[in-house]
Amino acid sequence: MFNVPRLSLAVTLPVSLIILFTSLIMGEYLYEKNILGDQLTDSISKQLQQDLFRMRSVVDSAIATQDMQRIEQEVELVATEQDMMVYVLLDANSQIHFANHTIWRNSNAAHVLEAYSAKTHHEAVTQNREIILIDFESLSIQVYYPVFSSSRSRYSSAVDVIYLEYSIAIILFEAIDKLQQRLETVWGVGFLFILLFYFIFYRLHISPLRRLSRAAKKVGMVNFHSDSAFWSAELSVLHHYLTDVDGRLKRATKRLNDAERRWLFSVEGSRNGIWDWNIATGAIFVSDRWKEILGFDAGDLTNDYLAWESRLHPDEKSQVLNTLQNYINHQKEDYESVHRLKHKQGHYIWVLDKGKIVEWDEQSRPIRIIGTITDVSGDVQHHRVAIDKQSHNGLTDLINRDGLANALFDLQVQCRQSETSAALILVSLDNFSVINDALGRQLGDRLLMQIAARLTSTFSAVGLIARLGTDEFVMLAAHLGPDAEQANRRALALASEVKQLISRGFTVSEQHLSISAKVGVVVFDGIDSIEPHTLLARADTALSHANDAAEGCILYQASMDKNQLQPAKLQQALAVAIDAGQLSLAFQPVVDVDGNLGSIEVLIRWYHVEYGFIAPTKIIATAELSEDIVKLELWVFEQVCSLILALEHQRVSSPIFSINISARSFHQEGFIQQLKQRMRQFPIKGTPIQLELAEEVFNVNPQAARKLVRELQELGFLIALDNFGLSMGTLQYLQGVSFSQVKLAPRYLDGITDSAQSTKLLAALVNMARDLGYAVVAKHIENKELLKITTEIHCTWFQGYIISRPLVEKDILQLIKSKLSLSVG
Repeated sequence: MFNVPRLSLAVTLPVSLIILFTSLIMGEYLYEKNILGDQLTDSISKQLQQDLFRMRSVVDSAIATQDMQRIEQEVELVATEQDMMVYVLLDANSQIHFANHTIWRNSNAAHVLEAYSAKTHHEAVTQNREIILIDFESLSIQVYYPVFSSSRSRYSSAVDVIYLEYSIAIILFEAIDKLQQRLETVWGVGFLFILLFYFIFYRLHISPLRRLSRAAKKVGMVNFHSDSAFWSAELSVLHHYLTDVDGRLKRATKRLNDAERRWLFSVEGSRNGIWDWNIATGAIFVSDRWKEILGFDAGDLTNDYLAWESRLHPDEKSQVLNTLQNYINHQKEDYESVHRLKHKQGHYIWVLDKGKIVEWDEQSRPIRIIGTITDVSGDVQHHRVAIDKQSHNGLTDLINRDGLANALFDLQVQCRQSETSAALILVSLDNFSVINDALGRQLGDRLLMQIAARLTSTFSAVGLIARLGTDEFVMLAAHLGPDAEQANRRALALASEVKQLISRGFTVSEQHLSISAKVGVVVFDGIDSIEPHTLLARADTALSHANDAAEGCILYQASMDKNQLQPAKLQQALAVAIDAGQLSLAFQPVVDVDGNLGSIEVLIRWYHVEYGFIAPTKIIATAELSEDIVKLELWVFEQVCSLILALEHQRVSSPIFSINISARSFHQEGFIQQLKQRMRQFPIKGTPIQLELAEEVFNVNPQAARKLVRELQELGFLIALDNFGLSMGTLQYLQGVSFSQVKLAPRYLDGITDSAQSTKLLAALVNMARDLGYAVVAKHIENKELLKITTEIHCTWFQGYIISRPLVEKDILQLIKSKLSLSVG
């Protein structure tokens, strides 16, 4: 070993100063931001209390004089306040008597106001005190202010609480912007000082080091030369050291060449076949013993690459080549593979193939690999093949549940004996069911085989890989270390690598398919013997949390088991809920710039008696795990048809009802036939129904998707495209398809109020849609700023909470029958 002089730690000082200074500034910013939020909310709350006190006096006076018009005028005055989202006067039964939005009047607040709580209402009245709630998540203040009139009239008991929701978003953001500007000025001055310091430091330290580094790259080469002078004694020592190392390396290279020749002789004596592959030229050398293992004489085979590749078994060829390429690309630490090679007599023999890179070019790219093959046919045929027949999955050749259970027991024993940890990594493919339904099971199976091959070629050295179900894989990772925290980090890193590996895309029958995955991880140390089904259940629990997480990889924690609704339980409960009629519908209007009702989107709601309200996204995700998604969407279709027929019988003109159709249902064989059957059961005469399709339906088999769209349109359905612009690559598949509406992807509205560039991008997307003849719907319009921007860029329709929250059936029927337009802005 050479004695390497230690480099000065001052090289890392500039970076450390920048990090330290930035951390201090960020800490100050976060502290002042929290203080600022508390101060602003306290100030606004006091102002609201004063206004409410005045309003209570107005109510008392109006009731005493029976002048209800005065209350109306006061509420209308409050409604002009830009940040006042909700301002209503309620009775004890939560019935709204006065409201800043006419549509809410005479409605039950619990049905139309999402944040309202009847319990808090009762508490404010009972305790005769105002209740102020500050919600920094939604950036709003909620106030329940009791009203007690001195009048004895009948009306005095009708209104007992003023309830309001006040937005603090604009005020808070403006204050934070000022705070940011001040801290950015401080940071800028400090950063300029650090840059000056770093410039001086660079000239004195880093520049000489770079010259020395360039010289170091040529150590051992013929053109190595370095005669630079350095002012630093430390760098001068390094310079002389490199010169010394260059001489030693050249002598060591000669010894290595001599050792290589001796190695070749010794390997030949051990009866292993040798191969030597020059990656740069493609030339390959195979020894006489290599040829002998395959039944050939010394002069039978030419020394070229095809002499090896052409003899690989077709079922394993891609896997072997991928494993070798991954090693060449530094994705694996070594090359080792057990596979079959074709014998001269026509049968296949099993070999253990190993290789090592022995030469690199000037850019450190490998240019030469030397390896050996060993005949292991006896071991494989009498051991591994027997296991394959008993416990492996025929489709992907990965070990199945029975083999996995045995492996989990053995792995826990190994963990106890070696005092280390291991991990069970459960992988679920996100959109495999859609691809399988769209392309057919044959191509779906080929995709699974490619995924299995990619996993085994990359992670076979890590541990065992298993396939559990149609779209689930498991990996057992051993030897993660004794430290629990380190084991957790390594397991999550592996899980992230698996997720990235699958997301790279696949090509099946000349179709490029994109697929993503979610990963659940459970780490164990073997100290407590855990049943395999328990470990799998824990991994499944983590996987269910990963479905709701942005990163898609979640480590199991014991706390996850509390009140955890397992996917299987939720799926079973959903099937029961559909059949038992436990689901309900909500309806959100879509209006034009004048507030005229154009269409109504139909939304699914589910209240579970044990777990409360289930999020709509979780309802759809659960339904898509099985055929329940088709049953669910057909149920929605039936309910909407019944509603339209009821309106027709009452001679009420019905608006367009828009129903969301998932990609899985859309591609499901026979789905259109089932829609036809429902249409015969519900003979609607007037307004057509609109089906909303997500862009992803065109990602798989776009020709078939376009054909299905035209077939639906021929049946009289309107077709809308949801999340328009989410994947710009999909646009090429939309040629020749007409849509009644396109709904903009919500991501285009993120940060649009703060970025002129984002507004230009959205405007360009809207103009493109209009040029294609599509009516553009801006959805998720939650405030006046978004409404103003989307109006100015000429969106056709608008949908969101600022216009109307999702309404129950009674309220939407009242809106339709009244033929009133909604207020836009």
